[in-house]
Amino acid sequence: MEEEKTFQHESVEDKDSIVKYLQTLSEGFRKRKLEFQSGQEKIVLEPAGLIQVEIKVKNRSRKSKISLKFTWKDQPARRRERHLSIESSHE
Repeated sequence: MEEEKTFQHESVEDKDSIVKYLQTLSEGFRKRKLEFQSGQEKIVLEPAGLIQVEIKVKNRSRKSKISLKFTWKDQPARRRERHLSIESSHE
């Protein structure tokens, strides 16, 4: 049975910090490695294959909210490929 790992961080940031976080997320998806750390908590994700994307937006009189959700199935470690060799003797 696999151990479930979770990470959660909440803070108040300025727009420039948000831009840096989004750029870092984008780069992590491009490189297929997302690393999150806050204090002693750390989790590394390796997104690959098809990724489900969910975007929710709310706008009320004095409060707006954007939620981004990315979900994927982890890819099993690649098996070492075995090369097939076939030989035939001619007689």
